[in-house]
Amino acid sequence: MTTDSVELSRLFRRGFAVTFALDLVTKVMAAAMIVVLIRGLSVSHYAYTTLFLTFAQFAGGAATAGVRTRYLREEAERVSRGAAGTRDGSFIAALVKSTLLLVVAGALAVPFVEATGLGFDFGGGVNLIVFSTAFAIGYSLTELAIAHYQADRRFLAAGALSVLRAAALLAASFLIFATHQSVSSISLWFVAAAILIGSTVVAPIARASLAARDARRPLSWFDREETWLSLYYVAAAGFAYVDVMVASALLDPTEVATLGAALRYLAIVLGAIPALGAVLRVRTAQVDLIDSFANQRAMIVGWLQRTTLPAGLVVGVTALLAPFVIPEIDGGKYPDSILVFQIFLATAISAYLTAPSVSILMAQRRHFVLAVVYGLGLLVNLVGDIVVAPTFGVTGIAVVSTVVYVLIDWAMVGTALAHASNPGRRLPEG
Repeated sequence: MTTDSVELSRLFRRGFAVTFALDLVTKVMAAAMIVVLIRGLSVSHYAYTTLFLTFAQFAGGAATAGVRTRYLREEAERVSRGAAGTRDGSFIAALVKSTLLLVVAGALAVPFVEATGLGFDFGGGVNLIVFSTAFAIGYSLTELAIAHYQADRRFLAAGALSVLRAAALLAASFLIFATHQSVSSISLWFVAAAILIGSTVVAPIARASLAARDARRPLSWFDREETWLSLYYVAAAGFAYVDVMVASALLDPTEVATLGAALRYLAIVLGAIPALGAVLRVRTAQVDLIDSFANQRAMIVGWLQRTTLPAGLVVGVTALLAPFVIPEIDGGKYPDSILVFQIFLATAISAYLTAPSVSILMAQRRHFVLAVVYGLGLLVNLVGDIVVAPTFGVTGIAVVSTVVYVLIDWAMVGTALAHASNPGRRLPEG
């Protein structure tokens, strides 16, 4: 590894430390929100909240991630090649595309919900889609602003935005509880918090982008990279969300709430993954990794060597403590969530061990491979969930999702290493 690579690695280790520390603060607030909602809401209202957040966070975080990641990686590479301090109109283009994409996604979801009656038993329906879309727009605004600061290596500013949003959502959860937890108050308080924070943090970046010389260039539609990245992110995020969709359609509200609780606990264990993913996406967009297959191989192998023992210990201890800690959190309302959570922990250790692989594949410009593999995996997961849910309930759903997710993780590691180890491969064009 060259001297420049060593210095960059040090820079990004510090960036990860900052991002992870602030992400821990975010996760503590998210955990507090979970406790407030689980303990304060009735079963039917918590089932509604699970469905509301599932739609909203899927759309706001995953459906727009292709556009956002394209912007982040191009901005990060531009900064890495010495263009820091300059601005162009790409942020405005990403902002407009993301917002339009969410509006279209919400419109497409309405007839699907009407046809299936999804969530009607506990207050769902078309209104849920409308509110979820509004929440997703606010959520995605903050996500795009975070991506902007991460690309510029301003990890402290990016992390602070995440903390600010978590604080707003925690405040919204208390207000939901205080306003007697109606379906309307759940939706309106969450939407208000997301829109307020998102519009506030994105405004100064948008103004700077509008002032750029090329800000008024024609807005192009999705190119090939954005399309495959979008399909990849939708499929990858779908592994958690499809489980909730199948449970909502085939199981009763108690099982939906049980699955929702287990997934929220899993999100706490995966608390470092957003920080890792953010830093790795920027790190692998630096010129020393884009221009060197040897450095790509070294990152993957070195990561596995350093993380196997600590990741195994943390996840193992978590599995042992779950039967004692979870009843204290939910007051014994969802006892089956313990086993479901323990099954999902296999995905957690796999996610930590294989964290760099997807970012390396992006550096190799192998977006088509990512989209196809994750898309096929999601289809297998969906079919498997439908087959096992009537007989085995949420436990069967957890087993199917875990097996598929782990297999995909390690397939990505092997694919990235194989590509980087072939001397006949051409490096991606810078």
